[in-house]
Amino acid sequence: MIKFTLLRLFFIVVFTLPGTATNAETVKLFEIPIKTIDGTVFKLSDFKGRKPVYLKYWASWCQPCRKQMPHLQHTFEKYGDDIEVIAVNISMNDTADAIKQTIDEFNLSLPVVIDENSRLSQAFNLLATPYHILLDINGNVVHKGHDVSVELNNKIRLLSKQKAVNLPEVELEWSTASPLNLNLDKNSISLLFFSSTWCDWYLKDSRPDMSANCINAQKQTNKLHEQYPQFNWQGVLTRLWTGNKELKEYQKKYKIKYSMAIDETNSAFLTYKVKRFPALIAIKNGKEIFRLSDFSDPTLLNDGLKKLKNM
Repeated sequence: MIKFTLLRLFFIVVFTLPGTATNAETVKLFEIPIKTIDGTVFKLSDFKGRKPVYLKYWASWCQPCRKQMPHLQHTFEKYGDDIEVIAVNISMNDTADAIKQTIDEFNLSLPVVIDENSRLSQAFNLLATPYHILLDINGNVVHKGHDVSVELNNKIRLLSKQKAVNLPEVELEWSTASPLNLNLDKNSISLLFFSSTWCDWYLKDSRPDMSANCINAQKQTNKLHEQYPQFNWQGVLTRLWTGNKELKEYQKKYKIKYSMAIDETNSAFLTYKVKRFPALIAIKNGKEIFRLSDFSDPTLLNDGLKKLKNM
């Protein structure tokens, strides 16, 4: 069994609430069109009755994901004829160049999907990477987890021999939380600041520019919140690797005075199509009127808010 550092342990913590998918949700997720980077389009339902499926969710900046890449490629080479092995990039704070570099670095020859609209991630309740999902030949989820483990490898071996009947079905856990209430004020401009509790420190070595951008963004919004109290400021944190403990620690670390909440259902991130954070979005009368994701130059945000102030 592969062992990682204590840092890695943080990134496999899953914050879930009880609840299971309805039959309607299950049917729906199997009909999501999926497109690989080479242009092939398929649906998970295409493999029902034909082939088991192994979905591996990853990001180029996710250190445990990178450590598991040799296992993923080996699995494809050994079992690819009997199991549909698919690498699913979660398309969060990633770039086409970084994804290609990862593919080249690990000589990945299996199908790679970029989950640009997050529908595939939502379908299986992604809350942390790396994330492994195994579907038997009937489309039942028979494994979910974050480790490359003996259990995972044994199930892959059994599925390759079409012995899925011996594998018990695993229920996906779904959040019972309501979509995040953003309390958009119709009489003023709302500023939604999208970020995470970990991009400042976790990406420090692997993506230093991204880490610096997260730090700059938080410091700038803290300062400008004081200068522009007429705006309705709200912080929206990704649910990835984040629970109430991380939220409180982050608020204390940066001495944040405006409201901040975890987007537990991912509804806000999906509604405003946030695939890169940090990002600040201005909303007026239900419409987006300003967006900024580059905080390297503090004058950009300040100048933007000055213009909004005069609207």
